[in-house]
Amino acid sequence: MSLYAALANSISGASAQSLALNNISGNIANTQTAGFKTTETHFADMLAQTQRGPQQSGGVASSTRDTLGIQGTMQSTGVSTNLGISGNGYFIVRANTGTDESPTFTGQTAYTRRGDFAPDANGYLTNGAGYYLFAGPSATAPVTVPTGANTLADLSVSSAGAITGTAADGSTVPLGSLTLAQFGTQENLTSLDGGAYVANGQSETPSYGLNGATLKAGAIEQSNAGIADQFSKMIETQQAYTANTKVMSTADQMLQDAIAMYA
Repeated sequence: MSLYAALANSISGASAQSLALNNISGNIANTQTAGFKTTETHFADMLAQTQRGPQQSGGVASSTRDTLGIQGTMQSTGVSTNLGISGNGYFIVRANTGTDESPTFTGQTAYTRRGDFAPDANGYLTNGAGYYLFAGPSATAPVTVPTGANTLADLSVSSAGAITGTAADGSTVPLGSLTLAQFGTQENLTSLDGGAYVANGQSETPSYGLNGATLKAGAIEQSNAGIADQFSKMIETQQAYTANTKVMSTADQMLQDAIAMYA
């Protein structure tokens, strides 16, 4: 391998490991975020194109993928409007494109596993990232619960997705039926801020229903990022990054020495 190839490969490797460190840092920061899915880094060898002579290594290519198919642990919260999904599926949510006093929802439909929902001033259920929960794809307004003097004492979701509230006087308050969006190739969803995703040309059209998934009120799905696992990956990645920088430094010094010989 020539000095130029060694330098180029070490730069490629350091860049790939830098991306991995960035993803790991994000995973560590979100170990306590409801419904968060870790971002994994994948590496692939690149082959250099040569016109003659033996094939040489051409560095490394890196890519990221969210672990959408890995279920997080379900944790009871005691907050009746929190919702957790066991199995395949996503809550249907939209961002507010208006104001807090007069929200509008003209933006794209998104999907999330983050179920830490709580009512806003209007009674609309929003999660910790600010996304509003919709009962289904054709719903024109978010799921609403009573607020103020009529605040619910409890909330439950049936196996069929029917949402029922229990008022302070013990009476039941039907709140509609909640469905989930499901994707056959969910790993290809496009990630947004706040743990939400949108469909794209590779993720296929979503189907709607529970289809074996279950919903639980008063609970949330925890992050599937484990702090111990992520720190172990960080140590390994830092060592790989350091090794690449050492090769980079050595190759650079050798190039400088070679240039000095002919100066």
